Amino acid sequence: MPSETIVPNARAFVRSLNVLLKYTRLYGLEHLRSAGQFEISWNELEEAVRAAGPTGLLLGASGSQLLLDGVPLESTHAERSFADLLASAGVASIGFLPGVEREEFANLVKSFIETGQKGVTLSDRLERYFGKGGSPGIRVNEVRFVAEDAGFSDARVAAQLTAKTLGADAERVQEWFRSPEKMIQLIAAAEGAHGGSGNAGGGGAGTGASQGAGSGAAPGNSAGTAAGGAIAGPGLGPGYITAALGSASAETLPMGEAEMHSLLRLLAQFGEATHGKTAALPDQITWTQKLAALPANAQVSLRQALATVAAKTPAAKVDETMLLRLAEDLAIRFALDRFQRGEVRVNAVRQMLDKMGQELGTLRKLLKAREDKMATAGLSIESHADVLDRQFWAAVPESGKRAVLTSTEAWCIPPRNVQQYVEDLLVRGEADVAGDVLLKYASCVRSKDAEARKKAAIGLGQLAELYSKGASQRLQDALAQIGQQLASERELELQTLLSAAFVRLSQESASRRYYRAMQQALDSVTDLEEQRPTWAQSLRPRLGIENRISEFIEEALTAEAMPEGLVGVLMRVAQAAGEHLAMRLARSGRRSERENVVQLAKAVGSGCVRHLKEVLKSEPPAKAATVVGLLSRLDPLGVDDLLPSRLRTGGRSFQDAVVRQLSIAGAPERGQTLTDSIEIFDSSVLPLALDEIGMCGDPNTASKLVRLAEGDILPEGAEYLRVKAIEALGRIRAASAVGHLRRFVEARKAFGWTYPEEIRMAAAQSLMKVDQEWMQGFLAKSGLDDKVLALAPLDPIAGRDVVRHRRYRRVRLPRHVPATITSARGKHSLSISALSLEGGLLNGDVQLAVGTEATLKIPAGLRSISMQAVVRFVRAHQAGFEIVDIVPEDRAKLRRLLVSLGGSDPVTKKIISTE
Repeated sequence: MPSETIVPNARAFVRSLNVLLKYTRLYGLEHLRSAGQFEISWNELEEAVRAAGPTGLLLGASGSQLLLDGVPLESTHAERSFADLLASAGVASIGFLPGVEREEFANLVKSFIETGQKGVTLSDRLERYFGKGGSPGIRVNEVRFVAEDAGFSDARVAAQLTAKTLGADAERVQEWFRSPEKMIQLIAAAEGAHGGSGNAGGGGAGTGASQGAGSGAAPGNSAGTAAGGAIAGPGLGPGYITAALGSASAETLPMGEAEMHSLLRLLAQFGEATHGKTAALPDQITWTQKLAALPANAQVSLRQALATVAAKTPAAKVDETMLLRLAEDLAIRFALDRFQRGEVRVNAVRQMLDKMGQELGTLRKLLKAREDKMATAGLSIESHADVLDRQFWAAVPESGKRAVLTSTEAWCIPPRNVQQYVEDLLVRGEADVAGDVLLKYASCVRSKDAEARKKAAIGLGQLAELYSKGASQRLQDALAQIGQQLASERELELQTLLSAAFVRLSQESASRRYYRAMQQALDSVTDLEEQRPTWAQSLRPRLGIENRISEFIEEALTAEAMPEGLVGVLMRVAQAAGEHLAMRLARSGRRSERENVVQLAKAVGSGCVRHLKEVLKSEPPAKAATVVGLLSRLDPLGVDDLLPSRLRTGGRSFQDAVVRQLSIAGAPERGQTLTDSIEIFDSSVLPLALDEIGMCGDPNTASKLVRLAEGDILPEGAEYLRVKAIEALGRIRAASAVGHLRRFVEARKAFGWTYPEEIRMAAAQSLMKVDQEWMQGFLAKSGLDDKVLALAPLDPIAGRDVVRHRRYRRVRLPRHVPATITSARGKHSLSISALSLEGGLLNGDVQLAVGTEATLKIPAGLRSISMQAVVRFVRAHQAGFEIVDIVPEDRAKLRRLLVSLGGSDPVTKKIISTE
């Protein structure tokens, strides 16, 4: 084992030597660049040999892996380049001894100049530059196959080679099992005892001789080597044996399953020995005999796998971890070879790997204690079964992967392998092929084999995100396959797995907004309800579709075009869609937004309407009120049939919510609906309803408004309601009511006017809209202040994109007006910052809930203005109130107060919104 001091020095020398050999082959050794590089390489060689001590430095090559005293160096481009150069030159190893001279090193470099020329062998070049006597400072070794000396029996060869390579003083097996170099030499010795690995039949093909300066062994000397390229001549360290192990791989014949199991069992025995679990440990010769007892192909396979693992992990030592890696590599090669030859199908590969995994059980148990400690420390450990399967899949060629994944055996491939392959296809732009793979995998849930259905169902749950990346059509097809199987599956465990996969894919389609796939999921659940209603009902809420309806609607309302397939999804969940659309309409602030909601609801169709009618008919008032607005746009006749009975029993809060819903919905028929319910409404809700009747502009409502203004309807009602009715007549431009309005304005009694000032003012303002010429002629003798008359109810503004128009001017007061509000929670002193004939804004420490009814008083002269109000909204230190009742005298005072604050001046007034 090279020391930590040798490795850096040797690595620097290797790189320099590699550069030097390239320069000399290009320019010759006399070139200025080559000469400079020669000095650098020579100095680094002296330092490396000095650090190596009396044994010198031995460099060897195994394929593209460079070895230092048998230990693989870190594999960088420089090391691989030098190893390839040695291999092309036919060099197995080069030994640099402490007495190496500058001239010897120069001759070595010159011998590589002619590398690759026909008819010029390594032996010829060495003899030319070093002579037949060789060189005492550099020894170059070459492997070649020679006849075996029959004078040595198998046991004697094995014993001698084992003693020579391991040392005669080895006392315990663990001491030499820990060294990879000695472990490899032990295998080489066993191959010699077996009769040579180069021949599968065990014939007499021995190997290798040391060739080069000062080797002291002529070509063909049987004392120099053992079978399989294990060279034991003078000057060769154990690293050369590692380099030579890969040389016979081309001659390996296919192993049988029994041979592979015997090899894996032997590795398990090695693992027990290295772990110190064996009570009576065999000696070296016994282990050599165990190795020799292996079939020839098993020996060659072991040698090849050992060289591969050593090359991949240069710093590895022969412990249970390395032995397990060896065993896994052998198992993977064996399974891949049989699969590629067509001896087993892909579903049998996994079974074969599982069987071989049982042989590896001992090694895994030895490693389990270490893994448990790592897991306890919080480190993630991948199971060895998964590692084995993943490595096998990585070794399968592209054509084999595609053939399997587009076949009915796709379920045999673990999901992680499918994911890796499909992602690679997507990166390469082969989306169609990726989709075909995903579709074929999904179709495995329809297999007649229960195991296939189980594996596919589990895999689909893990690959759900990949299906959504691939294409929505594949996701839709996968859901269709699972849905069909759900309807026919009889095994309870598979039902659970299939439903889990179905839910996972449905949720993925919802998160990705693949509406076609969502339609398929909902259709499949509907079909399932016909056969297994209970199961389907439990499955539907888990799909992640119905609880995202509000998100879908919101995105559709803000999109430039209606997303394809969304209407189909909403039609399949018409009940949930109807409720969400109704709530969304109630939150609409713009007319265009409201109309989009209505159009979407109309596209959902009759299922939505039926459910909304059922909600209005049967659900509690709070929920029933939420659907009135949308239903008034979809089925106004249905509202007229169902609403009156609910208004009678729903209470004030329900009636108030209904009026606001109808106002937001803006149905042309809402005026008539509200007019028909005048006698039903609570007195505190009726002012709002009368305002809305007027804002709708329906002249058919005039007759009943006149009756209310005249006192024929609700004769015991407050006069404030008569004022509201008169204002509504003006808003709808009721020409049929002109006579009544004139009478309200001009009727006199013995001392003064017949009707209160506020009724006369409301009638005059309505006449200014209906019969302006008459009113202007009468204004001079009416006794009405024209400035006060200017503070009139507002009409809807045509073309304005709002759902609720302002009904009265609201004035931002130049200074806060004090006010006192009294409710069931007590009396509070606040201030008013904005005010109108409709309501205003309270400021201060507002401790009132929305919907609270209270008495509000505003100081004005000797007597305060008193009114009944309802709190409409509350926010930080502010609340909005709406007037629901006020006597005519107080309303007249309130009107004059607003005029005095600038409310009638269209230029200087300051209007704000509280809605």
